[in-house]
Amino acid sequence: PESDRPTQALAMHRFGNVWSLYVAGLGEGQHYGYRAWGPNWTYTDTWYPGSIHGFIADVDDQGNRFNPNKLLLDPWAKALSRDHDWSRASVASGPARAQLAYGAAAKSVVVNSQRPWSEGEAEWLEMRRDRQAPGHRPQDLVIYEVHVKGFTADPASGVNHPGTFRGLGEMAPYLADLGINAVELLPTHEKPLDGGYWGYMTLNFFAPEVSYAADQDPRRVIDEFKAMVEALHANGIEVILDVVYNHTGEGGLWRERIYQDDFSPDPGTRSTSINLDPEEVASIYSFRGLDNNAFYALNPGGRSYWNNTGVGNQTRPNHTPMRRLIMDSLRWHVEELHVDGFRFDLAGILGEQDGNYNEWDDPANTVLQDIIDDPVLQAANTRIIAEPWTAGGNYGPLIGAYPAASVGGDDRGWGEWNARFRDWWRAFVNDDEWVLNSQEGSADGGFVMTGSEGQYIHNGRKPFHSVNFVTCHDGFTLYDLFTYDHKRNGCSPLNPVCCSSPASPWCSQDDGEEHNRSRNWGMDQEVFKRQQMRNLLTAMMISHGTPMLLGGDEWMRTQLGNNNAYSTGSDNPFNWFQWGVWQSHDARHRMHDFTRQVIALRRRHQHAFAPAEYGGSAPFSWKSPENTETVDWGGKALMIHYYDASAGPEVAVLINMTRESRSFQIPGGRNWFRVLDTQSWWDDNAFLLDEAAPSDRDLRRTYNIWNEDAAQVETRVDLVGSSIVILEGR
Repeated sequence: PESDRPTQALAMHRFGNVWSLYVAGLGEGQHYGYRAWGPNWTYTDTWYPGSIHGFIADVDDQGNRFNPNKLLLDPWAKALSRDHDWSRASVASGPARAQLAYGAAAKSVVVNSQRPWSEGEAEWLEMRRDRQAPGHRPQDLVIYEVHVKGFTADPASGVNHPGTFRGLGEMAPYLADLGINAVELLPTHEKPLDGGYWGYMTLNFFAPEVSYAADQDPRRVIDEFKAMVEALHANGIEVILDVVYNHTGEGGLWRERIYQDDFSPDPGTRSTSINLDPEEVASIYSFRGLDNNAFYALNPGGRSYWNNTGVGNQTRPNHTPMRRLIMDSLRWHVEELHVDGFRFDLAGILGEQDGNYNEWDDPANTVLQDIIDDPVLQAANTRIIAEPWTAGGNYGPLIGAYPAASVGGDDRGWGEWNARFRDWWRAFVNDDEWVLNSQEGSADGGFVMTGSEGQYIHNGRKPFHSVNFVTCHDGFTLYDLFTYDHKRNGCSPLNPVCCSSPASPWCSQDDGEEHNRSRNWGMDQEVFKRQQMRNLLTAMMISHGTPMLLGGDEWMRTQLGNNNAYSTGSDNPFNWFQWGVWQSHDARHRMHDFTRQVIALRRRHQHAFAPAEYGGSAPFSWKSPENTETVDWGGKALMIHYYDASAGPEVAVLINMTRESRSFQIPGGRNWFRVLDTQSWWDDNAFLLDEAAPSDRDLRRTYNIWNEDAAQVETRVDLVGSSIVILEGR
């Protein structure tokens, strides 16, 4: 498979628009690839590997980019042999069009995983078919977003297979103990060598990334993925994959990634005048060399790519070939790999009109409806979640625009990452002027705390379709949100290429969100910053909807102010989970324990915080700090009183995001106990190291949450500035 000379070269046969071939005796482990000719490079008997016989143009007016010197990956392959070897040959057209890349190329591999599933896995599948299975109803999820490699690559992670699918599976007991019942994994599909740390540059939508396997024999990679899935399922944890059907890892035109280092006095200036035809040079791994126009959205003239993704190309998800590939890929992951759900990167691309890519189509006409209505996905109760925006287009904000299912049940529909929840809560805790009725889009405080009803109920969706998060992989971590006023995406350990080559396309100092609603509270305010972190963790757990945590936030992970640590150079120990550093620090342990306890508190009070229907929670009233129904929505203090104890204990949530202490008059007729208080006193040395304290006081557990040992409060409760208190009636 490493040779430029194939052991066999077999011609395929065309019937209509289908090319096919039967090969007798083909067995597991067989390496193969495609080569293809077309209108821009016609077949001729005089052609030989490495020649340009038959060549007309690298790209023509119909967008064809055929090149028989490049070995092409099968888009439906289930395994790839390895990454492309750039030291041997280029995948590019243009000046490298005659460079034979057969030996250098990654190969598609025939695989047939025989790994048996356990009886426990069969029980899991049966449980998941029940939409109301205890602990896995739609309203029960608590999601944890994490990177497969970064989670365990640190030697101090303690796993036997660090940085791999198996290593993540070994961490299943940790996740279960934290209270997580669904992991959302950053992309796990095969990507090119320059596909970035995050992995959002997919080369194949079936094959798991070989570098994430402990045994990198392509015949074993699927087995290792299955082992991870089974380990997570055995601990009650669903597996949701981040999938990237909106673009591919073939990238855009090379011209977009070339800088003027050697030609311009300003090394940071992008080139527009180097001796390369901007239309001729592009990477050819697979789709581009098989049928460029069928898989990709092309600009008029066919020579360049539409780019509502911001990465140089975008697919045609509502054109038959790509539409079929998407559905085949999703079904294969559910049926063969037992995946429980999918988060769709830049899902807005999947709703664009085919051929009119600046316009949003009626979802009923698009693959969005195909996905949510698919009987295979519905039978497995597959979770479907959108990142509901794009990097371009004229169709405006898409939050709330995704469809409900037209068949299969009235509670099925697209879930959505709710950026308005994120932005509103960030501003509320950090911005002194942001008040309860301040709006992010059309969303104010009451709106985001009760499931963002106006965004989802219009087509029958439910509170749990709002995925409520305050941080994710794309942006600041929770710690950095209170440590940096502005992003720091230049030279740093997380992006070392900006130190050595600031003009590199992978430096991307200008990329990353500008409006982070962050605040540097000062290096001398670490205790207060932890209070603010507890506020946002609590906000996610008390709000109606599906909470999603960014992995590592429970340990106060930092990216040193970088809010876009995606690049290949960011794949380093500073970006991985730093288990050794974290587990030697008492305050980090307390934050981990608080996260664990606040998730458990949500589960004990699901009747209030996790309704299945709008209006389906325990009845509640908005109250002022004086226990009246005259709420000052222009202020920053509020009480939410869940007053009906028929389905669970009475609950009062007291919120004070002013910077001064506020006294709250609590409802009468009930004994009230303080079960949560985010204030810093319980996390400060004045309390923790008090000489009068019990000698066995554990500095690694939280004292901000109580259960059986909760103390009864008087008729008034004082809240320090920037804090939340939860009371339980008993």
